[in-house]
Amino acid sequence: MAQTISSTTPNNSTAYINGNVFTVNESQPHATAFIVSPDGLFTHVGSDAEIRAIAREHHIVMVNLKQQFVMPGIHDAHMHLMYCGFALTSDANIPFDSTSENIASRIKEGSCRCEYINSYQDWIMANAYNNEGFPKGLADRKYLDKLFPDTPVVVLGGAGHSKLLNTEALKRAGYSLTDEPDVQGSKFFRREDGTLTGELGETAMTKAAIAMPSPSVTHTKRVLEKAIHVAHKAGVTSCQEASANTLLLHALRELDAENRLKMDIATHIVYGPEFVAHESAATLHPLLDDAQKFKSKHVDTRFVKIILDGVPLLPLLTHCTLDEHGNADQSKIFVEDVRDAVLKYDKKGMTVKIHCTGQGATRMALDAIEAARRVNPNGPRHEIAHCSGVHEDEYPRFSPLTVTAEMSPALFFTHPVTASSNGLMDWNFPKMLAANAHMTIGSDWGAAPDPSVLPALAQIVETMGGGKKEKGGELLCRMLTLQGAMAVGREKEVGSVEVGKRANFLVVDRDLGRGEFEGARVVRTYFEGECVWDGES
Repeated sequence: MAQTISSTTPNNSTAYINGNVFTVNESQPHATAFIVSPDGLFTHVGSDAEIRAIAREHHIVMVNLKQQFVMPGIHDAHMHLMYCGFALTSDANIPFDSTSENIASRIKEGSCRCEYINSYQDWIMANAYNNEGFPKGLADRKYLDKLFPDTPVVVLGGAGHSKLLNTEALKRAGYSLTDEPDVQGSKFFRREDGTLTGELGETAMTKAAIAMPSPSVTHTKRVLEKAIHVAHKAGVTSCQEASANTLLLHALRELDAENRLKMDIATHIVYGPEFVAHESAATLHPLLDDAQKFKSKHVDTRFVKIILDGVPLLPLLTHCTLDEHGNADQSKIFVEDVRDAVLKYDKKGMTVKIHCTGQGATRMALDAIEAARRVNPNGPRHEIAHCSGVHEDEYPRFSPLTVTAEMSPALFFTHPVTASSNGLMDWNFPKMLAANAHMTIGSDWGAAPDPSVLPALAQIVETMGGGKKEKGGELLCRMLTLQGAMAVGREKEVGSVEVGKRANFLVVDRDLGRGEFEGARVVRTYFEGECVWDGES
Protein backbone atom coordinates (compact mmCIF):
# COMPACT_ATOMS: atom_id res chain seq x y z
CA MET A 1 0.00 0.00 0.00
CA ALA A 2 1.28 3.47 -0.92
CA GLN A 3 2.22 5.75 1.96
CA THR A 4 -0.10 8.71 2.49
CA ILE A 5 1.82 11.98 2.59
CA SER A 6 0.03 15.04 3.96
CA SER A 7 0.92 18.32 5.67
CA THR A 8 -2.18 18.14 7.88
CA THR A 9 -1.33 15.07 9.97
CA PRO A 10 -0.30 15.52 13.65
CA ASN A 11 3.38 14.92 12.93
CA ASN A 12 3.31 18.17 10.95
CA SER A 13 2.72 20.09 14.15
CA THR A 14 5.44 22.32 15.60
CA ALA A 15 6.63 22.12 19.20
CA TYR A 16 7.99 25.22 20.91
CA ILE A 17 10.26 24.48 23.87
CA ASN A 18 12.51 26.23 26.39
CA GLY A 19 10.34 29.33 26.61
CA ASN A 20 9.08 31.69 29.30
CA VAL A 21 5.39 31.52 28.45
CA PHE A 22 2.92 33.85 30.14
CA THR A 23 -0.31 32.16 29.06
CA VAL A 24 -2.90 34.61 30.49
CA ASN A 25 -4.81 31.47 31.45
CA GLU A 26 -5.65 31.60 35.17
CA SER A 27 -5.76 27.82 35.51
CA GLN A 28 -2.24 27.52 34.05
CA PRO A 29 -0.63 30.98 34.13
CA HIS A 30 2.89 29.88 33.19
CA ALA A 31 4.40 27.25 30.91
CA THR A 32 7.66 26.60 29.16
CA ALA A 33 6.50 24.80 26.03
CA PHE A 34 3.54 24.17 23.73
CA ILE A 35 2.56 22.50 20.47
CA VAL A 36 0.85 24.14 17.51
CA SER A 37 -1.12 21.96 15.09
CA PRO A 38 -0.84 22.23 11.28
CA ASP A 39 -4.12 24.14 11.25
CA GLY A 40 -2.84 26.71 13.73
CA LEU A 41 -4.27 25.64 17.09
CA PHE A 42 -2.62 25.11 20.47
CA THR A 43 -2.92 21.36 21.10
CA HIS A 44 -0.66 21.01 24.14
CA VAL A 45 0.62 23.52 26.71
CA GLY A 46 2.93 22.45 29.50
CA SER A 47 6.50 21.81 30.61
CA ASP A 48 9.55 21.17 28.48
CA ALA A 49 9.64 17.56 29.58
CA GLU A 50 6.01 16.95 28.63
CA ILE A 51 6.25 18.62 25.22
CA ARG A 52 9.62 17.08 24.33
CA ALA A 53 8.22 13.62 25.06
CA ILE A 54 5.21 14.17 22.80
CA ALA A 55 7.40 15.67 20.08
CA ARG A 56 9.79 12.72 20.11
CA GLU A 57 6.97 10.17 20.09
CA HIS A 58 5.27 11.77 17.10
CA HIS A 59 8.42 12.99 15.33
CA ILE A 60 7.44 16.64 15.64
CA VAL A 61 9.86 19.42 14.75
CA MET A 62 10.90 21.48 17.78
CA VAL A 63 11.71 25.21 17.98
CA ASN A 64 14.03 26.38 20.76
CA LEU A 65 12.63 29.62 22.20
CA LYS A 66 15.90 30.19 24.09
CA GLN A 67 14.08 31.18 27.28
CA GLN A 68 12.53 34.22 25.58
CA PHE A 69 9.25 35.67 26.81
CA VAL A 70 6.13 34.47 24.99
CA MET A 71 2.58 35.79 25.36
CA PRO A 72 -0.69 35.77 23.39
CA GLY A 73 -0.94 38.12 20.43
CA ILE A 74 -1.85 41.72 21.22
CA HIS A 75 -5.41 42.90 20.67
CA ASP A 76 -5.36 46.59 19.72
CA ALA A 77 -8.74 47.97 20.72
CA HIS A 78 -8.63 51.02 18.44
CA MET A 79 -7.01 51.16 15.00
CA HIS A 80 -7.65 52.83 11.66
CA LEU A 81 -5.96 50.26 9.43
CA MET A 82 -7.22 51.51 6.08
CA TYR A 83 -6.39 55.17 6.67
CA CYS A 84 -2.95 54.23 8.01
CA GLY A 85 -2.38 52.07 4.95
CA PHE A 86 -3.14 54.99 2.68
CA ALA A 87 -0.92 57.28 4.76
CA LEU A 88 1.96 54.80 4.48
CA THR A 89 1.69 54.37 0.72
CA SER A 90 -0.40 57.00 -1.02
CA ASP A 91 -0.46 60.29 0.91
CA ALA A 92 2.00 63.16 0.88
CA ASN A 93 3.63 62.90 4.28
CA ILE A 94 5.13 66.15 5.53
CA PRO A 95 7.02 66.97 8.75
CA PHE A 96 4.81 68.09 11.63
CA ASP A 97 6.94 71.22 11.98
CA SER A 98 5.89 72.51 8.56
CA THR A 99 5.12 76.23 8.47
CA SER A 100 3.06 78.62 6.39
CA GLU A 101 6.20 79.32 4.34
CA ASN A 102 7.06 75.74 3.41
CA ILE A 103 3.92 73.63 3.77
CA ALA A 104 2.98 73.84 0.08
CA SER A 105 6.47 72.99 -1.18
CA ARG A 106 6.72 70.10 1.27
CA ILE A 107 3.38 68.74 0.08
CA LYS A 108 4.61 68.95 -3.51
CA GLU A 109 7.79 67.08 -2.61
CA GLY A 110 5.83 64.56 -0.52
CA SER A 111 3.33 63.83 -3.26
CA CYS A 112 6.20 63.01 -5.63
CA ARG A 113 7.63 60.53 -3.11
CA CYS A 114 4.37 58.60 -2.71
CA GLU A 115 4.74 54.90 -3.44
CA TYR A 116 1.43 55.05 -5.31
CA ILE A 117 0.27 58.13 -7.22
CA ASN A 118 -3.28 59.15 -8.18
CA SER A 119 -4.90 57.03 -5.49
CA TYR A 120 -7.48 59.81 -5.11
CA GLN A 121 -7.55 60.75 -8.81
CA ASP A 122 -6.23 64.31 -9.10
CA TRP A 123 -6.74 65.14 -5.40
CA ILE A 124 -3.77 65.28 -3.04
CA MET A 125 -4.09 64.03 0.53
CA ALA A 126 -1.34 65.17 2.90
CA ASN A 127 -0.43 64.44 6.54
CA ALA A 128 -0.23 66.47 8.74
CA TYR A 129 -0.26 70.17 9.60
CA ASN A 130 0.30 71.85 12.94
CA ASN A 131 -1.33 75.20 13.71
CA GLU A 132 1.78 76.35 15.55
CA GLY A 133 3.50 76.67 12.18
CA PHE A 134 1.15 79.43 11.03
CA PRO A 135 1.07 83.14 11.99
CA LYS A 136 -0.97 83.49 15.19
CA GLY A 137 -1.82 79.79 14.88
CA LEU A 138 -4.23 80.47 12.01
CA ALA A 139 -3.99 78.01 9.13
CA ASP A 140 -5.23 79.41 5.83
CA ARG A 141 -5.79 78.14 2.29
CA LYS A 142 -3.74 81.01 0.87
CA TYR A 143 -0.59 79.17 1.90
CA LEU A 144 -1.57 76.31 -0.42
CA ASP A 145 -3.17 78.16 -3.31
CA LYS A 146 -0.04 79.61 -4.92
CA LEU A 147 1.53 76.21 -5.68
CA PHE A 148 -1.82 74.45 -6.11
CA PRO A 149 -4.21 76.83 -7.88
CA ASP A 150 -6.11 74.09 -9.77
CA THR A 151 -5.35 70.89 -7.85
CA PRO A 152 -7.51 70.08 -4.83
CA VAL A 153 -5.36 69.61 -1.70
CA VAL A 154 -6.51 68.29 1.66
CA VAL A 155 -4.15 68.30 4.65
CA LEU A 156 -5.07 66.31 7.75
CA GLY A 157 -4.52 67.78 11.22
CA GLY A 158 -5.92 67.89 14.74
CA ALA A 159 -5.55 64.14 15.42
CA GLY A 160 -7.85 63.50 12.49
CA HIS A 161 -10.47 65.98 13.69
CA SER A 162 -9.58 68.82 11.32
CA LYS A 163 -8.50 69.38 7.74
CA LEU A 164 -6.99 72.27 5.82
CA LEU A 165 -8.29 72.61 2.26
CA ASN A 166 -7.07 74.86 -0.51
CA THR A 167 -9.57 76.93 -2.49
CA GLU A 168 -9.91 74.38 -5.29
CA ALA A 169 -10.76 71.59 -2.83
CA LEU A 170 -13.35 73.77 -1.07
CA LYS A 171 -15.02 74.56 -4.38
CA ARG A 172 -15.06 70.96 -5.61
CA ALA A 173 -16.52 69.80 -2.31
CA GLY A 174 -19.35 72.29 -2.64
CA TYR A 175 -18.50 74.80 0.09
CA SER A 176 -19.49 78.41 -0.25
CA LEU A 177 -16.40 80.49 0.49
CA THR A 178 -18.57 83.40 1.64
CA ASP A 179 -21.84 81.99 2.99
CA GLU A 180 -21.21 78.46 4.29
CA PRO A 181 -23.60 77.89 7.23
CA ASP A 182 -22.62 76.23 10.50
CA VAL A 183 -24.03 72.77 11.14
CA GLN A 184 -24.42 70.69 14.30
CA GLY A 185 -21.02 69.90 15.78
CA SER A 186 -19.09 71.89 13.19
CA LYS A 187 -16.17 74.25 13.55
CA PHE A 188 -15.61 76.47 10.52
CA PHE A 189 -12.62 78.75 10.77
CA ARG A 190 -13.29 82.11 9.13
CA ARG A 191 -11.27 85.14 8.17
CA GLU A 192 -12.07 88.58 9.54
CA ASP A 193 -14.30 89.22 6.51
CA GLY A 194 -16.28 86.03 7.26
CA THR A 195 -14.94 83.94 4.38
CA LEU A 196 -13.61 80.45 5.01
CA THR A 197 -9.94 80.08 5.84
CA GLY A 198 -10.04 76.52 4.55
CA GLU A 199 -9.54 74.99 7.99
CA LEU A 200 -12.48 72.77 8.90
CA GLY A 201 -13.11 71.06 12.21
CA GLU A 202 -15.29 68.06 13.02
CA THR A 203 -18.60 67.93 11.12
CA ALA A 204 -17.51 70.92 9.04
CA MET A 205 -15.35 68.34 7.22
CA THR A 206 -18.31 66.27 6.02
CA LYS A 207 -18.63 67.70 2.51
CA ALA A 208 -14.90 67.35 1.91
CA ALA A 209 -14.77 63.81 3.25
CA ILE A 210 -17.62 62.66 1.01
CA ALA A 211 -16.44 64.58 -2.06
CA MET A 212 -12.90 63.21 -2.07
CA PRO A 213 -12.64 60.35 -4.58
CA SER A 214 -12.37 56.85 -3.11
CA PRO A 215 -9.44 54.61 -4.05
CA SER A 216 -10.12 51.33 -5.84
CA VAL A 217 -10.83 48.10 -3.98
CA THR A 218 -7.61 46.59 -5.35
CA HIS A 219 -5.54 49.45 -4.00
CA THR A 220 -7.40 49.31 -0.70
CA LYS A 221 -6.50 45.63 -0.33
CA ARG A 222 -2.88 46.51 -1.08
CA VAL A 223 -2.68 49.22 1.58
CA LEU A 224 -4.49 47.08 4.15
CA GLU A 225 -1.86 44.37 3.78
CA LYS A 226 0.83 47.01 4.25
CA ALA A 227 -0.82 48.35 7.42
CA ILE A 228 -1.35 44.86 8.81
CA HIS A 229 2.31 44.03 8.25
CA VAL A 230 3.32 47.12 10.24
CA ALA A 231 0.85 46.13 12.97
CA HIS A 232 2.44 42.67 13.12
CA LYS A 233 5.75 44.38 13.88
CA ALA A 234 4.05 45.78 16.98
CA GLY A 235 2.79 42.32 17.98
CA VAL A 236 -0.82 42.91 16.97
CA THR A 237 -2.77 39.85 15.81
CA SER A 238 -6.30 41.20 16.30
CA CYS A 239 -7.81 44.65 16.37
CA GLN A 240 -10.93 46.75 16.35
CA GLU A 241 -11.11 48.82 13.19
CA ALA A 242 -12.69 52.05 14.39
CA SER A 243 -13.84 53.65 11.13
CA ALA A 244 -15.22 50.90 8.90
CA ASN A 245 -17.06 51.80 5.71
CA THR A 246 -18.27 50.11 2.53
CA LEU A 247 -14.89 50.20 0.79
CA LEU A 248 -13.11 48.60 3.74
CA LEU A 249 -15.64 45.78 4.11
CA HIS A 250 -15.44 44.86 0.43
CA ALA A 251 -11.64 44.84 0.57
CA LEU A 252 -11.51 42.72 3.72
CA ARG A 253 -14.03 40.25 2.37
CA GLU A 254 -11.91 39.70 -0.75
CA LEU A 255 -8.66 39.44 1.22
CA ASP A 256 -10.14 36.80 3.51
CA ALA A 257 -11.60 34.84 0.60
CA GLU A 258 -8.13 34.84 -0.98
CA ASN A 259 -6.51 33.62 2.30
CA ARG A 260 -4.47 36.82 2.46
CA LEU A 261 -5.90 38.27 5.69
CA LYS A 262 -3.52 37.61 8.58
CA MET A 263 -5.39 39.38 11.35
CA ASP A 264 -8.68 39.11 13.22
CA ILE A 265 -10.60 42.33 12.68
CA ALA A 266 -13.74 43.56 14.41
CA THR A 267 -15.13 46.22 12.08
CA HIS A 268 -16.90 49.11 13.79
CA ILE A 269 -19.08 50.37 10.96
CA VAL A 270 -19.68 54.09 11.26
CA TYR A 271 -23.18 55.21 12.18
CA GLY A 272 -22.17 58.83 12.43
CA PRO A 273 -20.85 61.39 11.86
CA GLU A 274 -20.25 60.87 8.15
CA PHE A 275 -16.82 62.51 7.98
CA VAL A 276 -15.31 59.63 9.96
CA ALA A 277 -16.18 57.13 7.24
CA HIS A 278 -15.77 59.40 4.21
CA GLU A 279 -19.20 58.13 3.26
CA SER A 280 -22.80 59.29 3.40
CA ALA A 281 -25.29 58.04 5.99
CA ALA A 282 -27.46 57.10 3.01
CA THR A 283 -25.15 54.12 2.40
CA LEU A 284 -23.65 53.65 5.87
CA HIS A 285 -26.94 52.92 7.61
CA PRO A 286 -28.02 50.25 5.09
CA LEU A 287 -24.50 48.83 5.39
CA LEU A 288 -25.06 48.40 9.12
CA ASP A 289 -28.32 46.61 8.42
CA ASP A 290 -26.53 44.22 6.04
CA ALA A 291 -23.35 43.88 8.09
CA GLN A 292 -23.64 40.10 8.47
CA LYS A 293 -23.18 39.70 4.71
CA PHE A 294 -19.57 40.79 5.12
CA LYS A 295 -18.71 38.48 8.01
CA SER A 296 -15.97 35.96 7.28
CA LYS A 297 -13.43 33.80 9.10
CA HIS A 298 -11.31 36.71 10.28
CA VAL A 299 -13.77 39.59 9.94
CA ASP A 300 -16.48 40.14 12.54
CA THR A 301 -18.99 42.80 11.54
CA ARG A 302 -21.16 42.94 14.69
CA PHE A 303 -19.81 46.36 15.62
CA VAL A 304 -20.88 50.00 15.34
CA LYS A 305 -18.98 53.28 15.71
CA ILE A 306 -20.34 56.63 16.90
CA ILE A 307 -18.22 59.72 17.48
CA LEU A 308 -20.16 61.71 20.03
CA ASP A 309 -17.88 64.72 20.50
CA GLY A 310 -14.52 66.07 19.36
CA VAL A 311 -11.15 66.51 21.02
CA PRO A 312 -9.78 68.70 23.84
CA LEU A 313 -6.97 70.00 21.62
CA LEU A 314 -6.24 73.52 20.42
CA PRO A 315 -7.47 75.15 18.29
CA LEU A 316 -10.53 72.88 18.28
CA LEU A 317 -11.58 72.29 21.91
CA THR A 318 -14.59 70.42 20.57
CA HIS A 319 -14.94 68.02 23.51
CA CYS A 320 -18.36 68.05 25.19
CA THR A 321 -18.23 69.39 28.74
CA LEU A 322 -20.75 69.42 31.58
CA ASP A 323 -22.39 72.65 32.73
CA GLU A 324 -22.88 73.61 36.38
CA HIS A 325 -26.07 71.53 36.46
CA GLY A 326 -24.35 68.39 35.16
CA ASN A 327 -25.84 68.64 31.67
CA ALA A 328 -23.89 68.02 28.48
CA ASP A 329 -23.11 70.92 26.14
CA GLN A 330 -25.36 69.92 23.25
CA SER A 331 -23.57 72.20 20.79
CA LYS A 332 -20.57 69.86 20.93
CA ILE A 333 -22.59 66.69 20.29
CA PHE A 334 -22.24 65.23 16.78
CA VAL A 335 -24.82 62.43 16.91
CA GLU A 336 -27.91 63.77 18.60
CA ASP A 337 -29.86 60.49 18.29
CA VAL A 338 -27.21 58.47 20.13
CA ARG A 339 -29.79 57.01 22.52
CA ASP A 340 -31.99 55.72 19.70
CA ALA A 341 -28.98 54.36 17.85
CA VAL A 342 -27.70 52.42 20.87
CA LEU A 343 -31.17 51.00 21.51
CA LYS A 344 -31.48 49.90 17.88
CA TYR A 345 -28.13 48.16 17.58
CA ASP A 346 -28.23 46.72 21.08
CA LYS A 347 -31.44 44.97 20.08
CA LYS A 348 -29.64 43.58 17.00
CA GLY A 349 -26.83 42.23 19.20
CA MET A 350 -24.23 44.68 17.91
CA THR A 351 -21.56 46.30 20.09
CA VAL A 352 -21.50 50.10 19.88
CA LYS A 353 -18.18 51.88 20.41
CA ILE A 354 -18.81 55.52 21.35
CA HIS A 355 -16.00 58.07 21.09
CA CYS A 356 -16.08 60.36 24.12
CA THR A 357 -13.36 62.79 25.21
CA GLY A 358 -15.43 65.19 27.29
CA GLN A 359 -17.26 64.46 30.52
CA GLY A 360 -20.55 65.52 28.96
CA ALA A 361 -20.20 63.05 26.09
CA THR A 362 -19.24 60.22 28.43
CA ARG A 363 -22.30 60.86 30.59
CA MET A 364 -24.59 60.96 27.53
CA ALA A 365 -23.12 57.73 26.18
CA LEU A 366 -23.51 55.89 29.49
CA ASP A 367 -27.08 57.20 29.77
CA ALA A 368 -27.83 55.79 26.32
CA ILE A 369 -26.33 52.41 27.25
CA GLU A 370 -28.24 52.41 30.54
CA ALA A 371 -31.48 52.94 28.60
CA ALA A 372 -30.62 49.91 26.45
CA ARG A 373 -29.85 47.83 29.55
CA ARG A 374 -33.29 48.56 30.99
CA VAL A 375 -34.89 47.17 27.83
CA ASN A 376 -32.38 44.40 27.20
CA PRO A 377 -30.49 43.50 30.42
CA ASN A 378 -28.43 40.78 28.74
CA GLY A 379 -27.56 42.72 25.63
CA PRO A 380 -24.09 42.95 24.06
CA ARG A 381 -21.13 44.64 25.71
CA HIS A 382 -20.72 48.26 24.57
CA GLU A 383 -17.70 50.55 24.75
CA ILE A 384 -16.65 54.06 25.62
CA ALA A 385 -13.71 54.88 23.39
CA HIS A 386 -10.79 56.89 24.81
CA CYS A 387 -12.12 57.47 28.36
CA SER A 388 -9.94 60.56 28.80
CA GLY A 389 -12.80 62.69 30.09
CA VAL A 390 -14.75 60.81 32.76
CA HIS A 391 -16.55 62.56 35.62
CA GLU A 392 -16.05 61.14 39.10
CA ASP A 393 -19.66 59.92 39.17
CA GLU A 394 -19.28 57.83 36.01
CA TYR A 395 -16.53 55.36 36.98
CA PRO A 396 -18.88 53.16 39.08
CA ARG A 397 -21.29 52.88 36.12
CA PHE A 398 -18.99 50.99 33.74
CA SER A 399 -19.04 47.56 35.38
CA PRO A 400 -22.78 47.27 36.20
CA LEU A 401 -23.65 48.38 32.66
CA THR A 402 -21.17 45.88 31.14
CA VAL A 403 -19.30 48.67 29.39
CA THR A 404 -15.71 48.32 28.22
CA ALA A 405 -13.46 51.25 29.08
CA GLU A 406 -11.34 51.40 25.93
CA MET A 407 -8.24 53.39 26.88
CA SER A 408 -6.64 55.12 23.90
CA PRO A 409 -4.55 56.54 22.36
CA ALA A 410 -1.76 54.96 24.38
CA LEU A 411 0.72 57.53 23.11
CA PHE A 412 -1.00 60.23 25.15
CA PHE A 413 -1.31 58.41 28.49
CA THR A 414 1.68 60.35 29.85
CA HIS A 415 2.45 62.76 26.99
CA PRO A 416 3.51 66.41 27.52
CA VAL A 417 0.31 67.48 25.74
CA THR A 418 -1.66 65.53 28.35
CA ALA A 419 0.29 67.07 31.20
CA SER A 420 -0.44 70.57 29.90
CA SER A 421 -4.17 69.98 29.37
CA ASN A 422 -5.16 71.10 32.87
CA GLY A 423 -6.96 67.83 33.49
CA LEU A 424 -8.94 67.81 30.23
CA MET A 425 -7.06 64.67 29.20
CA ASP A 426 -6.91 62.17 32.04
CA TRP A 427 -6.66 58.42 31.54
CA ASN A 428 -7.26 57.45 35.15
CA PHE A 429 -6.36 53.77 35.30
CA PRO A 430 -6.44 53.54 39.12
CA LYS A 431 -10.03 54.82 39.26
CA MET A 432 -11.09 52.40 36.53
CA LEU A 433 -9.42 49.55 38.38
CA ALA A 434 -11.06 50.53 41.66
CA ALA A 435 -14.43 50.52 39.90
CA ASN A 436 -13.72 47.04 38.47
CA ALA A 437 -14.19 48.35 34.94
CA HIS A 438 -13.34 46.06 32.04
CA MET A 439 -10.43 47.84 30.34
CA THR A 440 -8.76 47.41 26.96
CA ILE A 441 -5.93 49.36 25.36
CA GLY A 442 -5.77 50.91 21.90
CA SER A 443 -3.12 52.72 19.91
CA ASP A 444 -5.67 54.78 17.94
CA TRP A 445 -3.25 54.21 15.09
CA GLY A 446 -4.06 56.88 12.59
CA ALA A 447 -3.72 59.62 15.15
CA ALA A 448 -0.43 58.15 16.45
CA PRO A 449 2.63 57.65 14.20
CA ASP A 450 3.38 54.09 15.34
CA PRO A 451 0.97 51.32 16.43
CA SER A 452 3.24 49.96 19.16
CA VAL A 453 1.75 50.53 22.61
CA LEU A 454 4.64 49.01 24.58
CA PRO A 455 6.66 52.25 25.04
CA ALA A 456 3.61 54.05 26.42
CA LEU A 457 2.80 51.22 28.82
CA ALA A 458 6.30 51.39 30.26
CA GLN A 459 5.28 54.75 31.72
CA ILE A 460 2.21 53.43 33.56
CA VAL A 461 3.18 49.88 34.56
CA GLU A 462 3.97 50.79 38.17
CA THR A 463 0.81 52.90 38.44
CA MET A 464 -1.21 49.92 37.24
CA GLY A 465 0.34 47.73 39.91
CA GLY A 466 -0.12 50.18 42.76
CA GLY A 467 3.64 50.66 42.87
CA LYS A 468 4.42 47.02 42.09
CA LYS A 469 5.93 46.62 38.64
CA GLU A 470 5.30 42.89 38.30
CA LYS A 471 1.64 43.19 39.27
CA GLY A 472 1.24 46.03 36.78
CA GLY A 473 2.88 43.93 34.07
CA GLU A 474 0.47 41.05 34.61
CA LEU A 475 -2.54 43.39 34.50
CA LEU A 476 -1.38 45.12 31.34
CA CYS A 477 -0.64 41.81 29.58
CA ARG A 478 -4.15 40.66 30.40
CA MET A 479 -5.65 43.93 29.13
CA LEU A 480 -3.67 43.61 25.89
CA THR A 481 -4.85 40.06 25.23
CA LEU A 482 -7.70 38.24 26.94
CA GLN A 483 -9.64 41.36 27.92
CA GLY A 484 -9.46 42.51 24.31
CA ALA A 485 -10.80 39.15 23.16
CA MET A 486 -13.59 39.38 25.73
CA ALA A 487 -14.50 42.87 24.51
CA VAL A 488 -15.27 41.49 21.04
CA GLY A 489 -16.75 38.17 22.22
CA ARG A 490 -13.86 35.98 21.02
CA GLU A 491 -12.39 34.83 24.35
CA LYS A 492 -13.20 31.18 23.60
CA GLU A 493 -11.06 31.33 20.44
CA VAL A 494 -8.15 33.64 21.22
CA GLY A 495 -6.62 35.77 23.97
CA SER A 496 -4.60 33.16 25.86
CA VAL A 497 -2.13 30.36 25.23
CA GLU A 498 -4.59 27.57 25.89
CA VAL A 499 -5.40 24.20 24.37
CA GLY A 500 -8.01 24.51 21.64
CA LYS A 501 -7.43 28.20 20.98
CA ARG A 502 -5.85 29.65 17.86
CA ALA A 503 -2.09 29.98 18.04
CA ASN A 504 -1.72 33.76 17.92
CA PHE A 505 1.34 34.62 19.98
CA LEU A 506 4.46 36.73 20.07
CA VAL A 507 8.03 36.46 21.26
CA VAL A 508 9.40 39.51 23.09
CA ASP A 509 12.95 40.31 24.16
CA ARG A 510 11.86 41.27 27.70
CA ASP A 511 9.52 39.78 30.28
CA LEU A 512 6.39 41.90 29.99
CA GLY A 513 4.71 39.74 32.60
CA ARG A 514 7.19 41.14 35.10
CA GLY A 515 6.55 44.69 33.92
CA GLU A 516 9.67 45.02 31.76
CA PHE A 517 8.04 47.21 29.10
CA GLU A 518 10.86 49.76 28.90
CA GLY A 519 12.73 49.18 25.63
CA ALA A 520 10.77 46.01 24.88
CA ARG A 521 10.91 44.79 21.28
CA VAL A 522 8.72 42.26 19.52
CA VAL A 523 11.05 39.60 18.12
CA ARG A 524 8.48 37.51 16.25
CA THR A 525 4.71 37.55 15.76
CA TYR A 526 2.70 34.42 14.94
CA PHE A 527 -0.81 34.32 13.53
CA GLU A 528 -2.50 30.92 13.63
CA GLY A 529 0.91 29.31 13.93
CA GLU A 530 2.42 31.18 10.98
CA CYS A 531 5.29 33.60 11.60
CA VAL A 532 4.03 36.88 10.13
CA TRP A 533 6.77 39.10 11.55
CA ASP A 534 10.39 38.20 12.21
CA GLY A 535 12.50 41.02 13.54
CA GLU A 536 15.66 38.92 13.28
CA SER A 537 15.38 37.93 9.63
